[in-house]
Amino acid sequence: MPLQLQPLELSDFDTLISHASTHAPGDDLVAPLNPLVWPVRTRAEAQARARHNFALQKWRFVEDPTTRFLKVVDPEDGGQIVAVARWHFYPQGYDYAEQAHWEMAPATPLKKYLAAVNGREQPGEGSSEADVESDMQEDVYPPPNFNIALHNHILASRDAFRPSWIPGRAPCWVLMHLVTRSSQRRRGAAGLLVRWGMDRAQETGACAYLEAGVQGRPVYEKFGFEQIGEERRVSFARFVGEDGPREIVMANMRWNPEVQEDTPSESI
Repeated sequence: MPLQLQPLELSDFDTLISHASTHAPGDDLVAPLNPLVWPVRTRAEAQARARHNFALQKWRFVEDPTTRFLKVVDPEDGGQIVAVARWHFYPQGYDYAEQAHWEMAPATPLKKYLAAVNGREQPGEGSSEADVESDMQEDVYPPPNFNIALHNHILASRDAFRPSWIPGRAPCWVLMHLVTRSSQRRRGAAGLLVRWGMDRAQETGACAYLEAGVQGRPVYEKFGFEQIGEERRVSFARFVGEDGPREIVMANMRWNPEVQEDTPSESI
C-alpha cells in the first residue's frame, strides 16, 4: 500500500515527540536546520530537542493562521508518520515585519517566552503556552548543545532577504519546513508534500516559493521550480569554532502555476 498524505492533527505532535524515544538519535522530524545548530548524540539529548521543537511547532499550529501542516504516513507500518511539511499561504503577500518572530528561537524557557508573547506575566490555565509546555517541566533550556545565536542568525538572514525576491502584496504559498525521517527517504514522501503545495498554488493562481540548499536544488528543479537570482551565501563563521561548516549556500526558488510542466514520478 502506498504512502498516504494527510493533514497533520494537533494530537500528532505527541507522536512526533515520541520518535526521539523510539528511534535512533537524529531519526526524527525536527526542522532541517537542527543537525547543524542543535546536534544530538544521545537519546536524552534527542528527546529534549524534540520536546522543544515540537512545542514551538504546536504553538504555531494553534496560533498562526497562515500554516498548513501536513504529514505522510505509512499504512503498512501502523500509520507511522514518516515525513512532515509546513506550507504557508499569504493571501495579502508575505510581510517580513509581521512574520519574522515566528522563526526565532527564544533565549528564555518556552513557558515564559510564550506567556510574554501572549501578553501575560504567567501562563494562564488553558492558554497555548500552558498546553505546549505541559511536558517540558524538567528540561534545562537552553541546553549547552543548542547554538541559539547560530539558529537565529541563519533564519533571520534567510527571512529578511525574502522581500527582495518574493513580490510584496501578491498572494503566495511558501514552503518553510519539509523533513523526512532519515530512515524513510527515497520512498516518495517528500514528493507528496511538494506536490500538495503546487496543487494549492494551481488552485489559487499564486506562485509557490521556497529556499533550498544547493544540494537539494536539483530535486525541486525536477518539479518545475526555478531559481530566482544568484545563489545566496549566509556566513556564520563568527558563531562557530574552527571545525565544521562556516556558511550555507541557498537557492531561492519559485514555481509558477502559469508555467506547467510534468512532475517527476521517481521517489524522493
